[in-house]
Amino acid sequence: MKLLFNGKMILAFVSLFACLGAYAEDKVQDKSQEKRAIKAHGKPNILFIAIDDLRPLIGAYGEPEPKTPNLDAFANDAVRFNRAYVSYPLCNPSRASMLTGIRFDLQAGNWKDNKHQKLIEKQATWPGVLRDNGYWTATKGKLYHGKVPKGDRSSWDIAGGGGKTKDGEPKVLKRIVEIGGRADQIQIYKDKGAGPGSLMYASVDAPDNFLKDGQVAESVIDYIKNKRDKNKPFMIVSGFSKPHMPWVAPKKYFDMYPEDAGKLAYFPQGAKEAFEADRYKSKTRNGQWNEGVDDVTAKKLIRGYMASTSYADAQMGKVIQALKDEGLYDNTIIIVWGDHGYHLTEHGLWRKNTPFHISLRSPLMVKTANSKGGTVIDNIVQNIDIYPTLLELTGTEKPKNIKLHGKSLVSLLHGEDVEWENIAHTSAKGSHGVVTDKYRFTVMADGTRELYDLEQDPGEWNNLANEPKLNNLIKSFEEQMSKVVWNNPQ
Repeated sequence: MKLLFNGKMILAFVSLFACLGAYAEDKVQDKSQEKRAIKAHGKPNILFIAIDDLRPLIGAYGEPEPKTPNLDAFANDAVRFNRAYVSYPLCNPSRASMLTGIRFDLQAGNWKDNKHQKLIEKQATWPGVLRDNGYWTATKGKLYHGKVPKGDRSSWDIAGGGGKTKDGEPKVLKRIVEIGGRADQIQIYKDKGAGPGSLMYASVDAPDNFLKDGQVAESVIDYIKNKRDKNKPFMIVSGFSKPHMPWVAPKKYFDMYPEDAGKLAYFPQGAKEAFEADRYKSKTRNGQWNEGVDDVTAKKLIRGYMASTSYADAQMGKVIQALKDEGLYDNTIIIVWGDHGYHLTEHGLWRKNTPFHISLRSPLMVKTANSKGGTVIDNIVQNIDIYPTLLELTGTEKPKNIKLHGKSLVSLLHGEDVEWENIAHTSAKGSHGVVTDKYRFTVMADGTRELYDLEQDPGEWNNLANEPKLNNLIKSFEEQMSKVVWNNPQ
């Protein structure tokens, strides 16, 4: 077959190749310009990924059932902290602590004092300090507990909100192909077009960007590729809402798991009968074992949590790939953080906000240019350590008026042999306690004490607080707790 070209076609091809060449040249110039800018300011880029309600029981942390290929791959390039904890296992105080570097226990008077904006106002956040020191900053999705508070909008060049789609709005309801969970909360979800605390799952026949997290990923990719100031280092935050309740995700992520997926937590004989219904009852918890759902429904709910986790994992993978496409991956500090742990039937409970180890422990992985990928750190660290870590990694001097409750993790990230106080101070629902390399000790809101040996009893079923031989240990914990500052930068 002969191919015939006329003069116009040849001119068109010449024009096309010229455009492609100019585009390629522009891309090279852009990258050269950026390399010159990086060399001039000497600061690395930062990508911070926050994943809501992600407990550290994923492939990267040794849990085989959840399918999280992007988190697992990132763990091979990053330092994984195996014993990371939050000061308070609830979205509002945990995120406020991470951003301000202050421990919050929500005991500061009334609820108005504990609103997220009030906590954020305690002192300048690290995004603001980085922007003041030359960073171009942008956020999208859930970083704060809700929108960027008015008092912290000056920390951002782009203070983006979440995705446009709400989980329960009519266009989502129309595409649900499978739904289940607590019947009363499914009804709330349908009636109110919302239901952020609903113990339910829903499979939606739609593409990733039909739902919020897919939209967030697209916006963050646009920041990376187009919107940022290429004469400055960037600090970009990508906040994913899943696997927060309700567990709503595109159908393809549910299809990754068999119908009978989902493993119920172990409990010893007699535990269900001894369940203290009133201790953990709340506005959303109804006080029943597993909130009254049967075992078949409970397994389906866990499958929904895992599908939502896989959905968030896929969106994270797209953002990471954008960095690689732009040649930015190696020179970017990447932090992946979950805001607390989570119950998935452990102790007959769902959700968070309990003093149990499963609720306090959080995923944390950090990649820097100098850290050794695949390293696992067993030292105890906390969310309040992120602020000083970022300051040190970026060579940013801490403002004199900033008081931080945490300590920098840089020595651990770089494999230095340093002394480390392996203790985390924690609070939940009026309780205060500590977690060490061996124990979890808590003084509950009613004054009772709990002491668990996490090595011998990781499920926390055998309370040792009343054993006389451990009195001195308990006294030492209480003495350490008495010296800790909460709620104020002192």
